Amino acid sequence: MSTNQGSARDYIRSYVKEASLEDDYLKSEQPQYDPSKPIPSAPSVVDEKAAPATTSTANQQQETTFNIHLPTQNPIPSNENEQERIQERPAIQLTADDFKEQRKDVHDTALTVCVDLHEQLLNCFQHGSWWDKAKMCEEQKQKFWHCYNNQKRFLKDVNYKSPLNTTEEDERILMAAYKLRNKLDQEQAAK
Repeated sequence: MSTNQGSARDYIRSYVKEASLEDDYLKSEQPQYDPSKPIPSAPSVVDEKAAPATTSTANQQQETTFNIHLPTQNPIPSNENEQERIQERPAIQLTADDFKEQRKDVHDTALTVCVDLHEQLLNCFQHGSWWDKAKMCEEQKQKFWHCYNNQKRFLKDVNYKSPLNTTEEDERILMAAYKLRNKLDQEQAAK
């Protein structure tokens, strides 16, 4: 047991000695800063033959770094490409705002086509009998939503108020929507 304690003590003493040796080494190798002394400048030895080569390679690296995102160009000039560019029509770019506006127009137009049914539904809620209000104006609500959903589906399918459509096309689509509404009313009356 005493041998174990002695060996443990020896181990700890040797460990402490090594740590102090490391501290001595760090103290001797650590740079000292003296504010009263001027800072020595780093020696710059440049080989005259190697200097132009390194600067030209550095310039080439900078140029290639900045040119990474530039479009590639055909090194062989061609007149065909220029003629094609002249003949190209500017393409219409559709944006998210165009689709949002189209969706809003489809909604507004579907409401406009079914406005009388919407008015009946609102009148039922405001001035209907207590029985209609208790049933949440179910009959008027079903008529309105049937008309509205069919109109909305039709207007989406025919691409109403698309940025690519002309006003004449949109007017023809609107007339077809009113014809669809009349057809739906006739089907409701036949039931």
